[in-house]
Amino acid sequence: MRNARLSARGDMIYPVQYLRAFAATAVVVYHIGFIFGWGWRPLAAGVDLFFVVSGFIMWSVTAGKRVKPAEFLSHRIIKIVPLYWLFTIIFVVGATLSPGSFDEASPTFPELAKSLLFIPYSARNGADGPALAVGWTLNIEMYFYLIFSSGLVLKKRHRLTYLTVTLGTLMLARFLSSEVASLNVVASPLLLEFLAGIFIAVWYLSGKALPKNADMLFIALGVAGVALSFWVGPPVGGSRRVLMWGLPAALLLAGALSCERNGRQRKVEFLRYIGDASYALYLSHVITIAYCKYILDKTGFEPKDASLSQQLSVFAVVFVACMAVGIACYYALDNPSHQWMKQRLRRYWARATTNARPLRP
Repeated sequence: MRNARLSARGDMIYPVQYLRAFAATAVVVYHIGFIFGWGWRPLAAGVDLFFVVSGFIMWSVTAGKRVKPAEFLSHRIIKIVPLYWLFTIIFVVGATLSPGSFDEASPTFPELAKSLLFIPYSARNGADGPALAVGWTLNIEMYFYLIFSSGLVLKKRHRLTYLTVTLGTLMLARFLSSEVASLNVVASPLLLEFLAGIFIAVWYLSGKALPKNADMLFIALGVAGVALSFWVGPPVGGSRRVLMWGLPAALLLAGALSCERNGRQRKVEFLRYIGDASYALYLSHVITIAYCKYILDKTGFEPKDASLSQQLSVFAVVFVACMAVGIACYYALDNPSHQWMKQRLRRYWARATTNARPLRP
């Protein structure tokens, strides 16, 4: 996801950055918990928050603008693809060279190609790919981009209707065979979370906000909704996940945006920095955790048998390592390369617009 600089003046919407930071951190903590056998699955709701925020951002950055589908997709590709390919290849090389631990995770060449091209497939271990486990969310994200970009050919007043009808109609494909991996993307109910973000963007850009106190109520309900799944059991997927995690994510976004508009929110720069680095953190943390687990195995340390104080100490070290690697990756690699590619894309599209022949009457 791109940074939340949405207005014509280039102002940053801080609540979006904060939510991205919280979403990425939640997923990191959730995956670190695997080392100790901790059942913190509700923290996986960070993915649902990412989806809602993504829908909000995509509508906001294109609202009131004439953006060509190819231009939109090219900017999305240079943001998503390079880092994803890099970490996928790093993971595959590591899985191939590591004896035993990643035998089933090491993909065949056709599976690797499908992973890099965001094509869902059923892997040998029964999972619906891709090679880098967290990449399943990017399969859905890129599919959403395709649908969203096709709506850019329409006039603004028709785009919302098109996206609502299209994303809603695709849910009907769920009645087809669930054995086909691609249908888990094409007909994923999680696409409705992007749509929720779009509706929130339409509402926000109209200048509206929740009344004071209602904004904090929405945030509290969002947190409580996710926390509830600690007791009633986390959703495995499908429509239940949208209700239990997607709806609270939408409440969090609407409440946070209203807090800022109502003047009830402070600027916290370190959260903004984590929000900037959230994509790099999201992709890199699984490899960082795997490396830390490898070191623990080599030292003979058994996390599940350790005392609580030892577990918390190891957790802290692994968490700091994940955050450090993700943030360093963003500021040293992801952001510089993305800015370089973005500048050249802008020049290309500027030339394409200048050289375009006007239509004859």
